[in-house]
Amino acid sequence: MLAVVLTLAFASKVRNRSSFQDFIQTLGRFGFPKPWVGSPLAAAVVLAEAASALLLLLTSLAGYVLALALFTGFTLGIARVLRRGERVRCRCFGASDTPMGASHLVRNGLLITVTLAGAVGHEVGPPSSPLSVAGWGAGALGVLAGFFITRWDDLVFLLHGPEPMAGSPAAARKQRG
Repeated sequence: MLAVVLTLAFASKVRNRSSFQDFIQTLGRFGFPKPWVGSPLAAAVVLAEAASALLLLLTSLAGYVLALALFTGFTLGIARVLRRGERVRCRCFGASDTPMGASHLVRNGLLITVTLAGAVGHEVGPPSSPLSVAGWGAGALGVLAGFFITRWDDLVFLLHGPEPMAGSPAAARKQRG
């Protein structure tokens, strides 16, 4: 699951120049010092995503450590944006226009939990045969879960519907409580 999530995150940010520039802008809104923001930081992040995915596929504990650092950093960035009350589009997996919100913290909390569980399981569990039925089943579920995680904004939309437009009667009711 984590390898799918990280691979799709990497691919969505580097698929074209515009996607990479959008990601740079999002990083700038996370509150990094101005000299850090730009292509070098964004490149380091996307390379870390790719490296973590590859390390996870090689069943390396380093893949979990790197994934944990990435997910924690993104979570702190999202929390900072929300605390300041800014509306920043989520560029986690591409061109979503959905502004970051509490649901993104929930998603990242799930990713952190899975990463920690994987790291602990990696250390204490015996290696399983890649040919086992359980191994294939777990792999298939992991790939499916990874795709669901990367479509998080769409899942939230399906469960909660669209956000009311600013100035609409529904938005006014939402503000009044």
